[in-house]
Amino acid sequence: MTTTMQAAQAVDYDDVRIVEMPVPQPGPGEALVRVRVCGICAGDVTPWYIRKKCPIVVGHEPAGDIVGLGPNTPGFAVGDRVFVHHHAPCGQCRDCQRGFPSMCSTWRSTHLVPGGISEYCLVPATNLQHDTLKLPDNLSYDDGALIEPIACVVRAFHRCGLQKGDTLAVIGLGFIGQVMVGLARHYGAGKVFAADLVPYRLERGRAMGADLVVDANHENFVEAIRKHNGGRGADVVMVGPSKPAILQHAIDCAGAGSTVLVFMGPEPGVKVELDLNHLFFQEISLVSSYSCGPQETRETLQLLSDGVISKEQLITHRYPLAQTLDGCRLTAQARDSLKVVIDL
Repeated sequence: MTTTMQAAQAVDYDDVRIVEMPVPQPGPGEALVRVRVCGICAGDVTPWYIRKKCPIVVGHEPAGDIVGLGPNTPGFAVGDRVFVHHHAPCGQCRDCQRGFPSMCSTWRSTHLVPGGISEYCLVPATNLQHDTLKLPDNLSYDDGALIEPIACVVRAFHRCGLQKGDTLAVIGLGFIGQVMVGLARHYGAGKVFAADLVPYRLERGRAMGADLVVDANHENFVEAIRKHNGGRGADVVMVGPSKPAILQHAIDCAGAGSTVLVFMGPEPGVKVELDLNHLFFQEISLVSSYSCGPQETRETLQLLSDGVISKEQLITHRYPLAQTLDGCRLTAQARDSLKVVIDL
């Protein structure tokens, strides 16, 4: 096996370079994976989020083949096709036991070495043991690369308390918003309304099954929801964009006894003013959902295997490793693309 490999390293926002580095060697409990496909996440192209981590090998949505194993790795073999999660919880601490794996200190300290968009990545023992999944024969590497981002949406559905027959409103129809629409009825939604500013994404939202898609450039989403929902606001509002004004708009879309779920975190220090009187007397709950854990990745693998949602609906562009920066730039434009993947 080769001793060096290529990887996509961000040295700053919008400055991703293909560099050569040593192939990591697996130790006890660890695995070496030959990455075949890795998705690009919005977090990979968010300036404040990526800059604090630079220099970093970008990408945390890989799928590939196990090509090396250290000692003490029961359950895995060279040749296994796998999804690997870049974070994994301990499963034993108070946060894990309470159902908050992304609050686990082990989860937050684990990571793939050196990252997802590299020809090879090392899977630490905790990640291999707790959140590395073998891909069944009916799922491709592309499916594997979708498990982590879809699982984040599955986690959001677990968090938002959607009840059977509820009206769901989705603000923002990027990749995450499309998955929210695509999974809504599986998790019990009766009506699904969605809004965005980009014509391409509005069209894709209709194809994903939204009952009503609103171009927020020309129509008020609050009014549209009430018009098509018997005068009531939505029972659950899922909001992707993190700007304070959009959060306030999400609250305006919400009906009595509803939940507003915040999916994306803003830059540190961002403050929001809220009408607490309105929240209190309408019993509107604000809930956040950050990432996902082993329960959601396993559930997502089953959703993909059962055809509840598919790669054909979500992967719109692919680039070779050498053009990773082009893929990042397309993702950052947030217009005529959904999931961009890198082939390695």
